[in-house]
Amino acid sequence: MKGFFSGKSIVIGMAVVALAALAVTRIIQASAPVEPSPDVDQIRLQTGIPVEVMEVATAPLEARRSFTGTVRGVRGAVVRARTGDEILEIPVRVGQRVQEGDVVVRQSSQGSMASVRQADAAFEQAQRTVDRLRPLHEQGAVSDQDWDNALTGLRVAEANRDAARRNIVLTSPIAGVVTDVVATTGTFPGSGDPLVRISDLTQLQVLLQVSPDQRSELAAGQAAYLTGGEVQGRVTRIALQADPETRLVEVEVTFPGGSWAQETGTLPGTLSTVEIVVGANESALQVPLAALHDGGVWVVDAQGLAHLRPVTTGIRSRDRAEVVEGLDPGERVVTAGASLLSDGVSVRIVGG
Repeated sequence: MKGFFSGKSIVIGMAVVALAALAVTRIIQASAPVEPSPDVDQIRLQTGIPVEVMEVATAPLEARRSFTGTVRGVRGAVVRARTGDEILEIPVRVGQRVQEGDVVVRQSSQGSMASVRQADAAFEQAQRTVDRLRPLHEQGAVSDQDWDNALTGLRVAEANRDAARRNIVLTSPIAGVVTDVVATTGTFPGSGDPLVRISDLTQLQVLLQVSPDQRSELAAGQAAYLTGGEVQGRVTRIALQADPETRLVEVEVTFPGGSWAQETGTLPGTLSTVEIVVGANESALQVPLAALHDGGVWVVDAQGLAHLRPVTTGIRSRDRAEVVEGLDPGERVVTAGASLLSDGVSVRIVGG
């Protein structure tokens, strides 16, 4: 029994010693200085801020501005009713090509036909008079005054006949393509109502409305392109004053006609988007627009350090800008990751 208690005391003593040693160790560890864990900024400074870069180089650069306007033919005409007579016939259809003087509408009424018949009769009478007097005048049997009066009467009768016919037989004033037939047969239009529209499509024009600021970049003769196509045109007219109501300036862009217009749906009256070349340089030192920050670009030097470099830019395309001062070919500029940079910071190039 005595031996049992002696062994138990030894075990308890050893446990107390172990606990004391552990407590001392923990106290020593707690009192020792602790190394702080590095934060994100310290890690970036040690490894370098990740960025994408590109080497600056020269290449062709073209600056374009996009505008939307209304398409029309280079010339257009509207055939209008001259009387309220019934429309008897419209011998043309949309898309049909007509020549100047071709009949496009015929109207008729008893009154108008009577006027035409009277004018025809008067012309025939004047023609017979001239035919009868011609040999007599050649023989000297008719005075010059009588002969001149007969010729004048013939010309007047011919003009009256043509005017009477024009009231009911309407012709195209230009050569072109019928783009719209407004009237229908059997109807009675009012005098002056539009009946048929005709456009000269040997050239197409797009009329643009631009602001005074946009107009400052434009000039007659600049190249222009229809968006989505290779058809090239030119700026042919820029108004010298703005519309007093809209405050916009009208700009006319002319393109060559052709089958492409119908194939692409570029027809009179439709809307079309035009890109006008406002500047071009065949050898422009250029950077992406994403590389520009506060009037400068971040340049990575040979030691891998970033520096903000002020630059002067020139023409701009949709995604690039010409640099006319501040950079040399071959220098590396940051195109992504610049938001974390500060002057002189170390960077790590991860792409570009």
